[in-house]
Amino acid sequence: MMYTSQPRPIAVFNDSCFVDVDLSEDVKIRNNEVIQRPCQQIVTMESEPTMSIWKAAEMGNMAALTYFIYNHSSQQQQKQQLDDSAEPSITQLLNSRDPNTECTLIYLIVANNPNPVEPLRLLLEQGADATARNIYNVQAIHALFLRCPEPLEPLQLLLDYDADPNARDGDGWTPIHYAARFCKSPKPILELLIKAGADVNAEDASHKTPLFCLLANGDHSLTLDWLIHTAKANIKIKGDFLDGQTRRTKQGSLILQAAKYGRLSSLRILISSASAMESLETILTKDELVLAIDVVREQLVKVTERDTIEKLGLMIMILENLIQKFYNQKQVEKDSPQLEEGQEQEANGLKRKPSLLKRIGSLSWRQK
Repeated sequence: MMYTSQPRPIAVFNDSCFVDVDLSEDVKIRNNEVIQRPCQQIVTMESEPTMSIWKAAEMGNMAALTYFIYNHSSQQQQKQQLDDSAEPSITQLLNSRDPNTECTLIYLIVANNPNPVEPLRLLLEQGADATARNIYNVQAIHALFLRCPEPLEPLQLLLDYDADPNARDGDGWTPIHYAARFCKSPKPILELLIKAGADVNAEDASHKTPLFCLLANGDHSLTLDWLIHTAKANIKIKGDFLDGQTRRTKQGSLILQAAKYGRLSSLRILISSASAMESLETILTKDELVLAIDVVREQLVKVTERDTIEKLGLMIMILENLIQKFYNQKQVEKDSPQLEEGQEQEANGLKRKPSLLKRIGSLSWRQK
């Protein structure tokens, strides 16, 4: 009996802020290319693969993985015949960590394969724990979105095997943070996660919700609109921003996040929604809006493309209009009680006299 594996493409990225993503020299040479793997060796039940089980998981090599699982099961059956107390399950193997990287097998599968469904299903069916973590608290349901261009099917598979839609990594990111940040078409993935119970308002260690991640990902204005109005995401939550000059953190809203990444369409969604603006008015400050304008201006001096220049120019105009709208309105609200009082006195034909205490004080000052 033998198993063969077919050539499979592998997506290679030139950088990542996440640990355990393969950035070896071999991968860097193939910088950002999608290539075809050479045909895997034919593995029979009589011959042991030349690679380790960890490498097989990293490559998504079904033939090698199947061999290791079958061979381990056979050994366990033999041990059980000799010792009834021997553990017949292979879950210990499937849930152990690579001694070199401290990564589990299913983590290696989803973090390194653009189409991890089949090897992932194989391991889950044999008893791999969908919630197993690496040393940085990252689970497969987090790492899935780093390499997989179409993660809907493997995500559903993980959820079917009890993966936690609210699991947090070492930085407090949940799967919905990862999906909002890294998926090219995030809306279907976000819908599935929210349906499975993911908290759309989960805050990471920097107090940022998935909305902030979405704006960092791209100008996904329609998805932003859906999250705000259908999924009822809270836009009042402020996140921490690092001040490039003072190196201190400042809190800012989605307006500042849109400015930071130059997201014109998303900014328009925020200001065109009556409910969104009603919420933002309660948390926006003049200092934040001024900072947002400065952030956009810094981008403006670095670009040369006409479309980008026009886009950033429009963002500055919108932000300046927000300052005028909010703070002119607040000044009117501040002055309105005094104005109403004066109008009421004029209507009654009365002119309010100063208090007796004030008049006495005025007279004594004049006498001096």
